Amino acid sequence: IDTGLKPQTVNEMTVGFEHELRSNLTFGFRGIYRAQGSVIEDGSFDDGDHYFLFNPGEPRGPELGGPVGNTEYQACNNPAIGCFGRARRYYRGLEFTLNKRFSDNFAFNSSYVLSSLIGNYEGLFRNDNGQADPNITSLFDLVSLLGNAYGRLPNDRPHQLKFNGSYETPWKVMLSANFYVQSGTPFSQLVPHEVYGNNEGFGVQRGTAIIPDLGANSFGVSSAVGKSRSPTTYNLDVGVYYPIKLSENMQLRFTADWFNVTNTQRAVTLDQTFTINSGVAGIPPVSNPFYGTGLVFQYPSALRLGAKFSF
Repeated sequence: IDTGLKPQTVNEMTVGFEHELRSNLTFGFRGIYRAQGSVIEDGSFDDGDHYFLFNPGEPRGPELGGPVGNTEYQACNNPAIGCFGRARRYYRGLEFTLNKRFSDNFAFNSSYVLSSLIGNYEGLFRNDNGQADPNITSLFDLVSLLGNAYGRLPNDRPHQLKFNGSYETPWKVMLSANFYVQSGTPFSQLVPHEVYGNNEGFGVQRGTAIIPDLGANSFGVSSAVGKSRSPTTYNLDVGVYYPIKLSENMQLRFTADWFNVTNTQRAVTLDQTFTINSGVAGIPPVSNPFYGTGLVFQYPSALRLGAKFSF
C-alpha cells in the first residue's frame, strides 16, 4: 500500500430551480458538474508479478511520500516506466423537468437530460471489458494499458427523454403510459494487450470507432452503421387497470400491461472486440468476425394480464 494513500473522492457542483407554472404544474431546471477526485487503483512495475495500491496521477516526493517518494513519483522519474497519470471522469449535465400532480383526472412526470461523460476511468466497474474488481481493475496496472483510454465513457448518452403519465376515465378505469428515448452508447475498438490478453487495449481513441456494415448480420444495428455510437433506442409501454370495490376494506383489481408496444428490437450492447489473441506463439492477433454485431437487444413486445384482491 502506497505511503500517504488518499481515500477515493468525487467532487460535484449542482444548481437548479423549480417553479410552479400554475396549480399542480411545475417546471424545473438543474445543471450538474461532477469530476473524479482521487482514485485508488492497483499498479505494477514488473508486468503484473507484484502490485501496489496507489493514487494514479498524484506524485509526492521524498518529503511527503516516504524515503523514495510514492509510487507515482517513482514511475514518473523512471524513463522505463513513465507516469501513470490521473484517473479522470467528467460528467456535465443539464436536466429539464415538467411534472403535474394528479388533478383533473390525470398526472405526468417528464424529463429531458442533455449530458456528456468523458474520461479514462469508469469507476469501480468496467463496462468495456466486464471487469468487476473494485479498486483493482486492470486499467492502471501498467502504463501501456492507458493508450487511447481517454474519451467517451461507456455510459455516455447525450440525450435522454422520459415520460410517465396516467389518466382516470369517468368510469374509474385507469390508463397509463411510459415512453423513453435515449442515445446509444459510444463504440470502441478493443484489442489485445501483449501481457494482459484480450479486450485490454484500445485500437483507436475510446468511443470513436466506426460501426461496420455487416449486411445480414447487422440485425438491430443497421441504424447505427457508419457511426461511433450504438443505436438510439425508444420504448413505449401502456397499461390499464379497473378496480371493483367490494366493501369498505376489500377491492378486486383487473390489470393489463403491454410492454414495448412498437416491438422495436434494436441492439443495446454491441460486440466491441476488434481482434483476438491467436493463442499461437509468433502468430499475430486475428480479426473477430462478429465485431460490431448486437449482443443484447431490447425485449420484444409482451402482454401481461393480472388480477389483484386486497383486503
